[in-house]
Amino acid sequence: MTSDTKSVSSSASSRRDGTPSEPNGSIVPSSSSGDFMSFFKGILSFTGDLSSLTCPSFLLNGISLLEYGAHWSDYPHVLAEITKATDSAERIKLVARWFVSTLYGSYNKRVAESNTGEKKPFNPILGEQFLASWNDKDFGETKFVCEQVSHHPPVSAIYFENAQAGIYGSGHFSQKSKFKGTTMKVVQEGRVTLRMKNTDEIYCLTLPNLNICSILTGKPFLEMSDTTYIRSSKGYSAEFQWQTKAWFYGEYHKFTGKIFTDAAQTYVPGAEQDVLFALKGKWVADSYAVDQKTGAESVLFDVNAQPSADIVIKPVDQQSEIESRRVWQKVSEALASGNYDVASREKTDIEEKQRALRRERAESSAEWKPSLFTWIDDASDEKAVKDCYAYLFSAKESVGSGSWVFNDSPHHAARKPTPQASGTQTPSDAFSTAQSSVV
Repeated sequence: MTSDTKSVSSSASSRRDGTPSEPNGSIVPSSSSGDFMSFFKGILSFTGDLSSLTCPSFLLNGISLLEYGAHWSDYPHVLAEITKATDSAERIKLVARWFVSTLYGSYNKRVAESNTGEKKPFNPILGEQFLASWNDKDFGETKFVCEQVSHHPPVSAIYFENAQAGIYGSGHFSQKSKFKGTTMKVVQEGRVTLRMKNTDEIYCLTLPNLNICSILTGKPFLEMSDTTYIRSSKGYSAEFQWQTKAWFYGEYHKFTGKIFTDAAQTYVPGAEQDVLFALKGKWVADSYAVDQKTGAESVLFDVNAQPSADIVIKPVDQQSEIESRRVWQKVSEALASGNYDVASREKTDIEEKQRALRRERAESSAEWKPSLFTWIDDASDEKAVKDCYAYLFSAKESVGSGSWVFNDSPHHAARKPTPQASGTQTPSDAFSTAQSSVV
């Protein structure tokens, strides 16, 4: 079936005004409306994390949640251009630009392309991997690796790198969801750490929370909510306030924010800050930065003016047994053909095999370890990282207290060698794009 991560350059123009409302179509087949209402009533009365519930097959989008991480590299030239900055003020503005560029693919593109609504991805199996790359005529190849490093709670670790530009980043994310009224609230836990080889400045990012709206109508879509932060190791910061639409008025997907310097060790709301730029716009369309000294306004990022790159993924028959599209191939094919009973059986088969593996590990007291990533507590990380996340933790505790770091990253290589757990792939294998195909 069509991949969630293919280029949106052809479809972004369909929403050039940047003011999408509810999708026109519905994610619920007419023959399944009764099953949908039964499921909806069940989740309204559920009190735990909604990710633990079994979702009807007709509400699945046919891809693994692991693939969503690839949107951090949707615009490889925007990522690489950060390295062209000559000072910290310009650099954090470019980091903010790149961050905004990741949001459309991550949280809106699926609805914009399908015009039917947001669906649920597959919950990745433990150890599942997703590998991809992008090619840019000016900046060469950007590579991406993602691995499911925990199943309870579910945690996905990501790594992306453009060796030619000398920029790379690692991170991890997990979600906890619950209902409030008829809206699903999703709290995202995790972080992303960005590094460059031409500067010792490090950038640490928190993740936005999400609202999944219009579920009852069968036309769900995402809004971002609350506040997200970027902090550099040299005291530069960015803050994004995501504005949700009010019930009877307002617009979807707007945000305001600022780029500022702050010498404090912890974030204090309302503290005196030297604001360099004010930020505003729509993260699904165009956004702007306003210089606070000159009043000059410049484009921060424009979705329509910046088509995303084509993603390169190995054909399924050349992937290992733990790569996402091979793991879920039969389920995805059944969903694409509308055979929801077969999709449910194939999905249940995968899940039962995973439960059997967990029982075997428990009976033998075997400890499972990721093959591509290693956990590093902030307390044992370098001072710059420790200080950045201490600052951010005071503003947003969901940033956590440590990082999943790719074993073959320059950052990890500079540390004391850590024995790697055995796995079906090495980091070198993970970055192999031989015999790949553009999807």
